[in-house]
Amino acid sequence: MQILVTGATGILGSSVIETLLHGIPANQITVLTRKEEERAAFEIQGFQACLGDYDNVSTLENAMKNVDTVLLVSAGDQGDRMQQHKNVIDSAKKMDVKCIAYTSRSLRDRTSLENQLMLEHFKTCSACVFIF
Repeated sequence: MQILVTGATGILGSSVIETLLHGIPANQITVLTRKEEERAAFEIQGFQACLGDYDNVSTLENAMKNVDTVLLVSAGDQGDRMQQHKNVIDSAKKMDVKCIAYTSRSLRDRTSLENQLMLEHFKTCSACVFIF
């Protein structure tokens, strides 16, 4: 099993990695980071570490080689979140990833908090559902 954690240096990504390490070794975790020094630090710790971001499809595909599961940590406010999420999902399909986990928001009633951020989360979730 090989899992790719995007957003590996953020609060959520680092917490997920810390939790994963309780059950699997570092060499079964691939991380995606935007900075070379962070990539190198992860490699020293035994992770498969890739340099890239959601805007660069070739780096996403490279990071997903031999990966079974991708944790897509939702993109931030900078850039085109929907296109970035689409890039990750499309890359996962192309690289034959079996499962995508997506960090969105919890909401019982879709109409109770309908704003641009939530609409983008709904659209991303909809895109993931038909893949697998």
